[in-house]
Amino acid sequence: MNAWANWSGWVKSSPQQICKPTTEAELIAAVRDGVGPVRVVGSGHSFTALGETNGTLISLDAMQGVVSTDLAALTATVHAGTKIHALGRPLFDAGLGLKNQGDIDRQAIAGAVGTGTHGTSPQLGSLSAEVKGFRLVAAEGQVLDCSPSSNAEIWEAGRVSFGSLGVMSEITMGVRKAYKLRERNWVMPVDECWRDLNTLRDKHRHFEFFWFPYADAVVAKSFDETTEDVAAPLSSEQMAARGDRVTADQRTFGYGCEVARFVPALSARLQRLFTSASMGASTRARWSHEIFPSPRNVKFNEMEYAVPAGNGADCIREIAEAIRNRKIAGVFPIEFRFVKADDIWISPFYKRDAVTISVHQYHRQSYDTLFGAAEAIFKRYGGRPHWGKLHTLKAADFERLYPRWGDYQALRRRLDPAGKLLNPHLKTVFGA
Repeated sequence: MNAWANWSGWVKSSPQQICKPTTEAELIAAVRDGVGPVRVVGSGHSFTALGETNGTLISLDAMQGVVSTDLAALTATVHAGTKIHALGRPLFDAGLGLKNQGDIDRQAIAGAVGTGTHGTSPQLGSLSAEVKGFRLVAAEGQVLDCSPSSNAEIWEAGRVSFGSLGVMSEITMGVRKAYKLRERNWVMPVDECWRDLNTLRDKHRHFEFFWFPYADAVVAKSFDETTEDVAAPLSSEQMAARGDRVTADQRTFGYGCEVARFVPALSARLQRLFTSASMGASTRARWSHEIFPSPRNVKFNEMEYAVPAGNGADCIREIAEAIRNRKIAGVFPIEFRFVKADDIWISPFYKRDAVTISVHQYHRQSYDTLFGAAEAIFKRYGGRPHWGKLHTLKAADFERLYPRWGDYQALRRRLDPAGKLLNPHLKTVFGA
């Protein structure tokens, strides 16, 4: 029997067949001839059940690599299954780099694009917002080139579509010339964070913070461009190995997760300990693709919502207060980032500058209490969930949150009239 599980191990699936196409022609055949539901996966880093199916599961692991680059146009076309950590060095060798990244680089680019994955900067959008075009294999096997000048409606909507319109085979990204960043990490009191938040947001190219909610300080991080000398860039193989390496810090954090799982009353003490361990500013400079990501090898499940940018501080304060008041166990921090608005129909950032707030729970621990408390607060602030991270919203909720929801539904039904791409999770999302 075939078996598949996502990265955290929370979503499990027993598909009738698992297809691993190596070419677009093989991908077309897998989509066209596959028994539904037909779902596609990259690295399985989505926490929602996007990849679950008892029909056909398509893995893009064999469709990786940079197809072409254009230094004059500042674009790069890549195979959809390419892992983000495998993009940095080939782009660098062409004199290019992604404009922004998140702090995890294990995802396939199609999965990151399809779910609206992002870094942090009020002047920069998600990875999806940098998509200049893509090739889409629709449910009946037809191949569509989508860009502002070809199948423009599908391009507008499909940049965030999590495999519900079809399967991407190639993606053309907007990039920039290769650049270096200096990272700074420091701890500051919570009150100082609220006082200086807008200044820090505007002062740095990238700013974010992590708040262990039982602590009275946050761990802040900034990135700024630099021209200083840096070490020679790592190879793609070295980048892959670096991200998979379990460091001493990661092992210590993992032990803390296990302690909190068995002795929940120690959660607050452990969170304050982890905050104290981050005391003392540290800096380093590297090429952009090397400095954005950090190893994340203690597995977790995650919920993330995008709330209006002006309400971000109030929202995270309410979540932290709820965690403390209800004595919710766990040792992961809350993550706070900025993202610029875009015009993608069902992007969490559609027509709205946003702050994203992420809550995490150790993968061996139930997340129901934590995520339930956080989601109730997110809803009050008009939050929109990250498509690859856990939520309980249904079609009626999305219809209220997205002005183009009806247009998206009509387009989806036109491209997949039989619902071949819809698994049970997506039927709930779309009310199908």
